[in-house]
Amino acid sequence: MENKNYKNYTIEEIKCLINKGINNEEIKEEDEICYEEAEKIIKKQLKNDSNNKELLFLLGLVQYGIYSSSGDEEKSIETFKKLLRLDYEKDKVLYYLAVLYYYNKPNSKILIKKNIKLLESAIELNDKDSEYWYLLGRMYFYHIKDYDKSIFCYTKAAKINYTEIMYNEKKYYHYELGKINLYVGSSIDAAENLKEAINSFDYGYNLSDAWYYLGLSYEKNNQYDEAVKSYENALYINADSRLDDYFYGSLYTVKSLYDLYKKLGKNYEAVYALENSIEKDAYIPFYFIPFPNRKEEYKNFKGSEIYNDIVKAYTNVIKNNSYNAEGYIHQLSYFYELYKEYDKAIELYNKISKESYENIAGIYEKTKNYDKAIDIYKMLINMYPDNSACFFNYIASVYRKTKNYEKSINYYKKALEADSKNTDYYINIAETYEKINNYEEAVNYYNKAIELYNGPCRYYKKLAEAYKNIGKYEKAIEAYKEYLKIVNNGHEVSYLYTVCFKLNTLKNIAHLYDKLNDIENRNLYYEKAIERCGELIKEYKYYKKMYLEEMADIYMRIGCKEEAFEIYHDLIKKYDKEILKNKKDYELLEKQGELYGKIDNKEKAFEIYSKAIGLCLKKIERFKNTKISYTDEEYEDKISFCMEDLSYLALFYQKVSRYEEANLAYEELIKIYEEKVTDSEDSIFYLESIAEIYIKLNNSDNALKTYKRILEIDKYNDAEDKIRYIQSGNKIRTAHIFELSHRIYMQHGQTEMVSKKFCN
Repeated sequence: MENKNYKNYTIEEIKCLINKGINNEEIKEEDEICYEEAEKIIKKQLKNDSNNKELLFLLGLVQYGIYSSSGDEEKSIETFKKLLRLDYEKDKVLYYLAVLYYYNKPNSKILIKKNIKLLESAIELNDKDSEYWYLLGRMYFYHIKDYDKSIFCYTKAAKINYTEIMYNEKKYYHYELGKINLYVGSSIDAAENLKEAINSFDYGYNLSDAWYYLGLSYEKNNQYDEAVKSYENALYINADSRLDDYFYGSLYTVKSLYDLYKKLGKNYEAVYALENSIEKDAYIPFYFIPFPNRKEEYKNFKGSEIYNDIVKAYTNVIKNNSYNAEGYIHQLSYFYELYKEYDKAIELYNKISKESYENIAGIYEKTKNYDKAIDIYKMLINMYPDNSACFFNYIASVYRKTKNYEKSINYYKKALEADSKNTDYYINIAETYEKINNYEEAVNYYNKAIELYNGPCRYYKKLAEAYKNIGKYEKAIEAYKEYLKIVNNGHEVSYLYTVCFKLNTLKNIAHLYDKLNDIENRNLYYEKAIERCGELIKEYKYYKKMYLEEMADIYMRIGCKEEAFEIYHDLIKKYDKEILKNKKDYELLEKQGELYGKIDNKEKAFEIYSKAIGLCLKKIERFKNTKISYTDEEYEDKISFCMEDLSYLALFYQKVSRYEEANLAYEELIKIYEEKVTDSEDSIFYLESIAEIYIKLNNSDNALKTYKRILEIDKYNDAEDKIRYIQSGNKIRTAHIFELSHRIYMQHGQTEMVSKKFCN
């Protein structure tokens, strides 16, 4: 379709646009259109003279403007490569190639060395362009870690402060130089450069960060009054001011200000700094809480001076803001919850509204005091009869947690009697019927929800799965086809969700046609799935290999072995190249080994898995030879990496039929998990992992004993279902790889804490 905004731009107009990029002027919508049309116009003119250097250079700049931030740098790279051969504007061409290679693969060690050579060659030709020095300094800093060279390059960039490069970083020269000055201990130089940076920044996060770094510099120089002013300026711009960088990790300005006041013995000012931050963003003190992997710090935080100061600050804010204290009470209550001071949390919640009673009930649920939670919800029904449907739903949910499915269904039905238009209640009933394997009733309630919704909706997927469970494959296919229509309904699901579901739904439909022995329709939907893989490959280049393998697997299902093998062979070659660059990455070997298995080359697969075993053994040996203390704050991370290596080792041993050695690796994993088991709920994660490893070892007796240990700690745990599955001879899905997963943080409330801040 022809662009209605099309304009036949002149070369001079295109040059003006390039100058906007060089001067870092704001790019407007019409400028973006100009870039797109300019590429077509220049290419058209180049047809008459394909080696016109000036036009080619202009084309390279236009392509750089279009593609440098879109992840599609290849067009621009090819144009600049041609210009390099034609020896035109060589210093600029060398720079643009370096920066394009860098954005394309910023972490490639080979490319970093190549980029440094390109930049050094550009500087030999022209040492008066500050951007060449700046990018070279960045590479020495972040990748080579040669800080002296980095400072030299950044200093040159700041002094020259002139460039003819598009999208340059001129305003960051003093900022980056100030940061590295600070890191290497030159805090006086850091302060001077950061003051220069502050003068060049607009109001916003960059300015806030610059003030924060300046405050850190002043504090290093013992200029405490100036440090306090700088921290306060950073917080004035951004109450959530923080650093998350190469040297400092995560630092929060309010924490630095608090710590400085404490160092100076100004306890009142320290608490006041917390109060001030709470009034701007009530959640900020939660950032001070250490994560559980820092064992000693996490353990000692409760009752510490800062813990008590946070409580004091919240309390003062609540007193001083009685007219809108509710939000602060919520946050302090939640703070108490995290550290299991439930009585204090309930005492606070009792001061406020209906919502607080819900929170109290929520605390009772967390502590598995389900009877008290139900009592509060019943009390709320009497207090707020207009909201009874909501509270009936909560009661039903509690009964479902306790696996009292009959009462759960009864209360969900009461919720429906109070509010028959709420589709969620129908879905809740359907899902509860599925828990007791009553799929006929589940189908009934899914259909009622869909009828109420009256349009394409996500519930069709659940309906399809319920039909599948009772063997009504034609009905399941119909439901899946309705579910496909959801892709055109942007209000129903997120864009990301629609990307994920379509391929799987097409495959599910094909699989059901296969069960019906309808080969024609089976192949039709597998072909649609192949077509979808092609679309995803174009749209998500990063996942190209994954979707290619998916495509090949589908070809195998419909008997197109030749097409499948062609893709598998191509993928093997791609992994060959990746393995050459990442020789110690056994996960790449795992993927390549699987591909050799798919083309029936067992000998080669055996060879690949044997290599992977060698890599795992070396990594495990290296870990065993490393002196590591249980009190080391990185202990959990290091142990987790070792467990991952052991887990992969067991997997690879199984692949080459060395089952005794695989079992030894799994037994080693069990020992590591067992060391962490106590009588507390925190141990459930470890026990679940132990049980799954026993299942991998085909040791169902010990798996059952382990699940029973879980029930001794938590009688409502899903371990009861696992026991029933094992005793009935069903298989339980187990983890692919075992480690000290981030899931353990759920036990400590950290994941929930983050989701409350960013997901609500």
